[in-house]
Amino acid sequence: MKIGIAGTPKSGKTTLLRLLTQVRGDAPAKGSSVSVGVMEVPDPRVDWLSQLYRPQRTIYARLEVEEVGATKGREFLNAVRDKDAIIVIIPAFMAEGAASVLAAIDDIETEFFIADLAAVEGRLERLNTNKAKPVSQAEVPFLEKCRQALDAGVPVCKVGLEPHEKNLASNFSFLTAKPVILAVNVSADSLVSGEYPGKSELSAKSEAMDYPVVVFSGEVEPEIAELPYDERLAFLKEYGLTEPGVSRIARACYRCLGLISFFTVGEDEVRAWTIAEGTAARQAAGKIHTDLEKGFIRAEVVAYDDLRQQGSMKACREKGLLRLEGKDYVVRDGDILNIRFNV
Repeated sequence: MKIGIAGTPKSGKTTLLRLLTQVRGDAPAKGSSVSVGVMEVPDPRVDWLSQLYRPQRTIYARLEVEEVGATKGREFLNAVRDKDAIIVIIPAFMAEGAASVLAAIDDIETEFFIADLAAVEGRLERLNTNKAKPVSQAEVPFLEKCRQALDAGVPVCKVGLEPHEKNLASNFSFLTAKPVILAVNVSADSLVSGEYPGKSELSAKSEAMDYPVVVFSGEVEPEIAELPYDERLAFLKEYGLTEPGVSRIARACYRCLGLISFFTVGEDEVRAWTIAEGTAARQAAGKIHTDLEKGFIRAEVVAYDDLRQQGSMKACREKGLLRLEGKDYVVRDGDILNIRFNV
């Protein structure tokens, strides 16, 4: 999964990228327009499992993050089209107030609507002039449905598509169908007070478009990242926080993408594996290794909450909380799996 970080110049894109990917110092960006890194998704469940098993290594769920250098036009659209979700930096620390806060998201929304409408109308024109053949009989009605929605200012993500229409939509990479997270970059004072320019307007935008809003401070977060763990907690309390903003941003991305984590545990490794919600056990096993999917027999499953409550896998087994599930079992967020297989 790829996450794009977009925003106006000096909004804090590079700062957020480095914080999310835990890059220290002032290393130059990789290339003139973008910089790429891997973000670990903080998960207190992984922390606890690691304390329980004391493994040689602990691996968190990971997502690829890319800073989008361009802010508008074809270069910008090309840069975000292959992203699965987009973090839009809202520079609420600037003196311009609400106007600058809302302009950052409004400009991007406009670009997305125009691009999606052009794609729909272009495809309809080719179909209507017999320059292309429809994928199915449902394609033209589907495109007309999307065109009417976009004309009315409704993004594709809110159209309410039927299952067969969702399959058609996957051929277009609609920009207005992509999850958007609003990362509000505030000053240190605003982080303490909880108030920043354009807050009420941004809340209204968030509610109307279902955009999650996460507040962070590009001024404060680098200081947090450099502190030892024990000192970090005390520092966060001064700002009324329990965890860094970047941790909340990372988890917001995970949720927006409809992703969940299952875990594998042992003395060698504790690891979070990323799957889409609704994934069956056999396919989940394939995320670990293709041999596990091919030779899948059963999955030993225990819920994280049960293990946390009982304190050990042995206790879970004695209480009947460890169960065997077949290939069609739908893996739940927080399941701990041990795959039985034979190749």
